[in-house]
Amino acid sequence: MLAALASVTVSAQPTGDVGAHPANEAIETLVINGCPIWTYTRCPGADLRHANLVGRNLAGADLRGADLTRADLRGANLAAANLEGANLTGARLSKATAANTDFKKARFVGADLEGARLMRSDFSGALFEGSNLELARFNHAWFVGTRFISNDLQEAKLAATNLKDAVFEGNFVRYTLFHESNMEGCQGCKKEWE
Repeated sequence: MLAALASVTVSAQPTGDVGAHPANEAIETLVINGCPIWTYTRCPGADLRHANLVGRNLAGADLRGADLTRADLRGANLAAANLEGANLTGARLSKATAANTDFKKARFVGADLEGARLMRSDFSGALFEGSNLELARFNHAWFVGTRFISNDLQEAKLAATNLKDAVFEGNFVRYTLFHESNMEGCQGCKKEWE
């Protein structure tokens, strides 16, 4: 019974803005566990486990500490959102856009970020473990103290990133680009990556 109440769609009538929507057309808002799914939503600590957020626009959203375990965020827009400390274990973020997003201390365990656009985002203190990062674009991102353990980074772009004190263990890095990145104190980073 709780699962049926977790996801609700709310209809709202337009406010009368001329030309915005036809008078008889309702605007539908998805609400999951009390969290409205729209741009700039404020849902710190939200329970969004298994949520279907494919293609949703969550730009500027405050999802600090949210549980997005196994959430489907394929093609979603998370630009300038705050996901600090979020749990993205098993989340699907392939082809998502998350430029200038705060992912500090987030967990990406078994996550799929294939082809995601994550430029200029901050992943400091985050954990990537057993995740698919193939073709992901992380250019100009921050990874200070981030741990990369057993990930697929094939053809990922990490150009001009800050990898200070990051840890790389057992990752697949074929055709991965790291040029012009700061690798000071990075454990497992190789000289030929520079």
